[in-house]
This record gives sequence, structure tokens and C-alpha cells, in this order.
Amino acid sequence: MQLIVVPPLTDFTTEVMAPAGAEVLDLNARIVERLADPSRLQAAARRPAGGTAEGPLGALLELAAAAVLERGVFDDAHLRAVGTALRLAADPAVRLDLDRLELAEGSTQSSRDVLGAAGRCELFRPEIELAAEAAAGRRAHVVVDAGRQLPAAFALVAALGAERVTLCGRLVARQRAALRRVPELAGVELLAWSPARAIRPSWYDRASGRPQNAGWARPDDALVTRSGKRVRWVTGACPPPADGPWAGRLDAVEAAAWPRDALARCRGLTIIATRVDFLAAVTGLNGVTVDLRRLLSAIAPGVPVACELVLGAPGMDAGVVGESVELLAAGAGGVRLAGLRPYRMAIRTPWAGPSVRVPPERGNDLVRWIRFDAPGTMRAYEVAAMISDWLGRLPGLPAGRLAACSVAGQEPASAWDPCAEVVRGGAGPDGGGPGTFAVSLRSGRSLRLRPYQVAPVARLAADDPHALDTLPERARTELTAGLARAGVLRGREGAAART
Repeated sequence: MQLIVVPPLTDFTTEVMAPAGAEVLDLNARIVERLADPSRLQAAARRPAGGTAEGPLGALLELAAAAVLERGVFDDAHLRAVGTALRLAADPAVRLDLDRLELAEGSTQSSRDVLGAAGRCELFRPEIELAAEAAAGRRAHVVVDAGRQLPAAFALVAALGAERVTLCGRLVARQRAALRRVPELAGVELLAWSPARAIRPSWYDRASGRPQNAGWARPDDALVTRSGKRVRWVTGACPPPADGPWAGRLDAVEAAAWPRDALARCRGLTIIATRVDFLAAVTGLNGVTVDLRRLLSAIAPGVPVACELVLGAPGMDAGVVGESVELLAAGAGGVRLAGLRPYRMAIRTPWAGPSVRVPPERGNDLVRWIRFDAPGTMRAYEVAAMISDWLGRLPGLPAGRLAACSVAGQEPASAWDPCAEVVRGGAGPDGGGPGTFAVSLRSGRSLRLRPYQVAPVARLAADDPHALDTLPERARTELTAGLARAGVLRGREGAAART
């Protein structure tokens, strides 16, 4: 039986659609389940010396994340709780986030740095040992779709033996020539094949029997599962699925070219763009501008469509990008803003405008992104400042570039942010000793509650719109302002209090 191994760390809201007769060992799902186990987070938060490396605040965040995960609701708050668990999982070799992995030393564009991290990393050691036991002399097909999986993939090669490993997946297909030159991978088979992926039913389907947040499930999706069809997840330059429902995260230029019959089967779409002008002129990652009106008319009503804006593309100054963000933030054409991230020029992607590419740094043999210069381009500090500003103004942005975010509908209206929790017994970052805190996983901030505030805030967290009515006006104003600064209020209530 063919063994397919999914190394950490990739999109845990998707799963591999295994070919007939194949066995899947999903190490990615296992490490997320282990690190985001509420009991582990609670135990970590109560360690001496303030819990995590982030001290008392980190311990509060761990307790809040544990409480969110115990709800069993697969929503934005659940994603942020998992992200908190990954971010606070200390390791000497890697730093994790919801959809990112960074090396403590070096870059994943250097095989030397990746090999060093693979040998030092402690976080995924239990999963590597499990794979060695499960393989039991068999050849393993290790699926590497993204650069953040490279440290675990290299560790698997070392543990299983190069002669028993076939590296495959989207990243391997793009970088076979570079991977062949890595001495430690000599003997590894490289295969330009990647299994299809589907969104895990718990993230879109009420029929799964799990409790669901109404904003993350729609009635038409329940029919999908009852009919036995799975929602395929499509990214990159993948061709449209021949049949069946799908969701995806696609560059604007590629998505605009998809046939209407494929678009009609869409269950959720995130479009990646570098500039937006009333959706009649949207610029993709290669600098080409397309019209998205045909695409939007082909997608069924009610299907969520979002746009992720990429900041810092060649020739896109702060004024142009700012106008694009304003349009998406206003919901132009029914398309919501899916998030903001810095632009990275792919090494093989042409740009339809003037730009000068800078050679990669010496020693980077797994290059995927390349530096560039172009007139009128935002500088890195401008990109970081704009992203930070909009994240503060629009706290409801999705937690990461995950499949679950593309099929998510609107969250129910509530003054209390679902990504916040009332945490009792934590020490707190203010040095005031144990107490009760309102903690936001979205902002990463907290507010110590005074004894008389605890009960009203707990009722507010339970969606009681009159929870603060019994407080005197001055006390209510002070409390609301503090909750807003901590990021636990959203919508007009939070914005009004912050101003």
C-alpha cells in the first residue's frame, strides 16, 4: 500500500484526497492537534516564571486560546486560537504562526539553513518518530507543497533514509533542479506530482454533526456532503476541477480566465490582487490588469468572494494601494477584504511593467522569491505601516491564508469579539498579581478587570446587549474604552470607544 506523508506545517483546514489504495499519514494534522490541545495550553500557562517566553501575557493568551478551543466551534476564533498555540510553542530552530514558519537562523531559501533547522527542531520530533515507525521499511511519498514544510521534510529524509523517500508536491515540482543539487538529498526520488486537497468538512459543513458558528456554515454546503461530494481546494496555477464543488485562492489574472461552468461550482473564492479599481480593473501578481465582472456574474449568489491585497508591487505607490484598500474595505461589488500582505516577486513570474531584479543572496540555492527595484514602489516600512494601520481599523480580517477563510461567510453581529475571552486566575502582564482579564486573541492584548467589572463583562461576553446598563455612566464609559483598547470589542462599539 502506498504511504503518503504530509509533513508539518501546511494548511490544517485541508486534507489530502488520497488515491485509491493509498494510506495517508497526516503529520500536519497531528502536530496542530497536539500543540493546540487545550489541556496542554492550560498546563503551559501555569508553568513557573510566567508561562511562555512572552511572560504573563503569553500565559493569558494560552488560557484564552484553550477556552476558545474548548468551545468546539470551527470559526475565526478557533483559527486564532490555533495560531496562538503555534506562535507560543517555543523551539530553538523555528518560529511558527498560523500560516507561516520562520527559521531562527537563516532562511528557507537556503538548503544549509533548512538542514540546520531540521536537525535542531524539537517541535515536530514526535511526528518524525511516528513516521519512522509507520513507514516500517516502506517507501514514503512526502508531499511538500510550501516552503514552510521544508524543515520537517528534510528531517523525514534523515529519519526514513533517502533511498526510501519520494519527495513530491507543488514546491518539489517547481524546484526539482535545485533539490537535486542538495547532497543530503542524494538518493531521494523527486516526483512532479501532488495529490488533490479538499477542505475538511468540519470547516464548512453543518451536516458533520459538530457545532458550527453561523458565519462559517451555509445550508448549500450541507447538501454537498449529503451528496457524497467533497469541496476541492484549488490554489496556484492548478487547472479548474473537471466536476464537483470547489473553493480556492487564486491570482486575479488566473481566476478571470476560468470558464463559467467551473465558476458556477465555486463554494468560496479568495482573489489575490495588487491593485483594485471598482473590480472592472484588477491587477494580478504579474502586473496584468483584468476585468472581474464576468467572474463575479458566474459565481452563484451567496457564495463568499474576497480579495487579498498584496502591498508593495512594482510601481504601486502608497496612494494607489491606499485607494484599493479603501474600496475593498467598503465591500465594493460585494467583495470583502480578505487580508493584506507584503508583495514578494516570484523568481519565475514576469511583471508587466518596468522593474529591475536583484540577484539572490549568495548561498540561497532554494530561491523562490527575488528582490527587485522599480520607480514609484512602496518601501518596506511603508508597507508595514499601512498593513498595521488597516489591521487596527479592520479587526475582522481573516486570521490567515487558509482554505477555511475562503468559505467563511459573515460572522454574526455582536459587540463582543468572538476572538476574546474572560480569563480568571492569570498573573497578568501589569505586575499586579493574579486577577481576571479580558483577553483578545485578535489583538494580543488584555485588560485587567476590577472586581465590580467581572460580572458585567462576563455577561457581555455571553452576548447580553444590556450587560453594562447597570453600571454608572462614568464607569461604563471607562470600561468600554478599556475593552476597546484591549481589542475585545468590535464594530461601531469598539471604533467609537477607541476614538
